[in-house]
Amino acid sequence: MIKTTFLTLLLAMMLVSCKSDRTVAYGEYAQNVSLNGTWQFLASNEVDENEILSGSYSAWDTITVPGNWDTRKKYSEFVGKGYYQKTFNVPDNWVGKHIRIKFDAVYETSKVWLNGNLLGEHVGGYLPFEFDITEDAQIGRPNSVVVMADNTYKRGAWWAWGGISRNVALLADENIRIVYQHITSEPDFDKGSINFIIKYKVENKGNTSLTAHIVPQIENVHLDSLKIKIDKNATAISTLKFERKLSDFKLWHFNDPNLYQLTSQLIVGEKLADMTTDKFGIRKFEVRGEQFYLNNEPVRMNGVNRVHDHPDYGNTEPDHLIGSDMFDIKALGCNFARLMHAPLSENLLKLCDSIGFLIVEEIPVWGDDDPQSFPDNPLTKQWLKEMVERDFNHPSVVGWSVGNELRDPEGPWEEKALTANQYGYVNSMLDYVNELDTTRLKTYVTITSYRKGEIGSEPYEKVDFISMNSYGNAPLLAQKTHEKFPGKPIFISEIGTGQIGPAPAGKLTDELVGYLKELKEFPWLTGISLWSYNDYRSNYKGTPASGFREWGIVDEKRNKKEAYFQLKKVYDEWHMTPTPKLNQ
Repeated sequence: MIKTTFLTLLLAMMLVSCKSDRTVAYGEYAQNVSLNGTWQFLASNEVDENEILSGSYSAWDTITVPGNWDTRKKYSEFVGKGYYQKTFNVPDNWVGKHIRIKFDAVYETSKVWLNGNLLGEHVGGYLPFEFDITEDAQIGRPNSVVVMADNTYKRGAWWAWGGISRNVALLADENIRIVYQHITSEPDFDKGSINFIIKYKVENKGNTSLTAHIVPQIENVHLDSLKIKIDKNATAISTLKFERKLSDFKLWHFNDPNLYQLTSQLIVGEKLADMTTDKFGIRKFEVRGEQFYLNNEPVRMNGVNRVHDHPDYGNTEPDHLIGSDMFDIKALGCNFARLMHAPLSENLLKLCDSIGFLIVEEIPVWGDDDPQSFPDNPLTKQWLKEMVERDFNHPSVVGWSVGNELRDPEGPWEEKALTANQYGYVNSMLDYVNELDTTRLKTYVTITSYRKGEIGSEPYEKVDFISMNSYGNAPLLAQKTHEKFPGKPIFISEIGTGQIGPAPAGKLTDELVGYLKELKEFPWLTGISLWSYNDYRSNYKGTPASGFREWGIVDEKRNKKEAYFQLKKVYDEWHMTPTPKLNQ
């Protein structure tokens, strides 16, 4: 039943409304060809790249894309460079079009060659990147693409699954296209209206400047078109603003996740040059004092963290897995979490939009020795920008986090604070969030707030709410944080006291259950999130001999533990208990 429901949801999300009041010629404005499937594969840290590019690939192994090489026994412990090769043909009717190759994610550092020519490199294993191959692609002859994926770089305690873990596709467009449309729809409850802003990024690859019209449509709502002028070989940003009655729309909420569809046509003369469609939801998620408000009502929400990990699928996140996991998590009474220390897969975000699960997304900067934690880091800014631009329209995404558990590597645990570099990193990244997106909340996940962190060394002023992790006496540590940094909501983004143990007998300790119950009495605490939903593969210190860290309330194969039922009981009690009143 769960699988059927999820597939139905996916089908509904794929339906596109193409109605318009304007008559246009529907040409072949945009096309794509999937490169998913069987690729040739070689795992080697010794082979020379020149040998790779000049050699024959028939003797290589084969592998499925999307996929991770370390889900296969033969490569289960391999760390380093994996080389992928695929031969493909470009459709004959793509002559004259601009052609790109897009990778939705490759872990972690990658290089791409087409027909022996280096297209470029990408650092970061969770977000899309693409290359213009118009000049390199051959039409009428076979093309050879080679990808190097290197999973040496590792952050966190989860497994660094290597390879091309998301979709690969060829994309063809006219000279002019819509790069993205970002829609903001903020209710004004005092005026009874909704303020809409649609921001378009349009690219012109042609050799002449163009005048075009963008014709947007939100289902049956009539909207004015937007006239744009764009120089040759340039990109342009254009914005459309309008206001509508609040009573004409349904809001997005975790109990009632209403979605709308924005379809925008890009028209040059009387020809349709491009069209793009995005789902969105109308909601207002904000902080007032020490509480979260969703659509003008105070809310407290709990969750669990979910590691993108499965022994059969690695971190590829197939639809059926994320569907069964997220429906299971919702059934626990969970509505809010920073699920993972890295950007999430697009199909997971679409599902969260549809079922009503609120998310804080985070870039993978973690720990006491993260080499990226220094001020104004161009790489982490790239990661943040890629994440925000990709995920802007998802109503489930209500916040951005710039890192997790940074701390000085020196000294005892109780003396931990941020280094000057780490403090500068967090503050500079929070400033950059403001440049990219002012519509969502900002946070950083701390474990120093209740240790030696103080105002001036803890990024308190610039966060909208405090996210803290606790693996000790959580009520005491939360109170310490609140006393030192008052006036802002606190969300316990990770809570635990130790690994739970294997299924089915693994249990939460009585001590932890007591903490979870006690925390609901703190009015400035907006919720808690248990680490974690699932057991996950790891070679981090303290991992059992099985190779899977047993923090989950389900094991790596999703078999439930006793802890699952304990947590459900606790969360049910949270929902039945009135929210404690704040002192005004």
